[in-house]
Amino acid sequence: MPGQHQQDKLAIISELVKRAPRRLGRTALMKCLYFLKVLRGVPLPYSFRLYTHGPFDSDVLDDLQYAQALGAVESSIVTYPGGAGYVLHVGPQAEQIGNQAIDFINQYRDSLDWVLAEFGNRSALDLEMASTLIFVDRSLAEKGSRVSISGLTKKVHDIKPHLTTEAIEREATSLKERGFLKAAA
Repeated sequence: MPGQHQQDKLAIISELVKRAPRRLGRTALMKCLYFLKVLRGVPLPYSFRLYTHGPFDSDVLDDLQYAQALGAVESSIVTYPGGAGYVLHVGPQAEQIGNQAIDFINQYRDSLDWVLAEFGNRSALDLEMASTLIFVDRSLAEKGSRVSISGLTKKVHDIKPHLTTEAIEREATSLKERGFLKAAA
């Protein structure tokens, strides 16, 4: 039987999968957990670092695999024009897992609603861009640095050259207007 801390993580994963306005994949789940931790202060034990598709912590994948083993979440492989990916579904034990961490879920229900409203309908590529912008911005803020939107755009484009500078700048401006950036002036 998982401990309460583990049950809380499994329940958050299960709730996100269950309540998302569109089917989440692994990348979208990773980014939603990142946003919950960084933007809403939900006490998740993940230590995100910048990786191929933005902020990443392999512990999320371990917890997802555990949630699947317990039947809280199921996944299937889907084919896209650019390759294949995973789509997550509610598993037969999702309600039971959620009930074991109901106090934690209720405590952070507003944050779950918020993250799904803000980011739940976005593509994996959009989430990669938004989360990378926030990651770079927060890294600069932790060092006491300030940066212009164009400076932040350049830094992110250097990391993610497959994203256009125009798209990055639009997203950075939107994130700043919504109060999600700290270092961007």
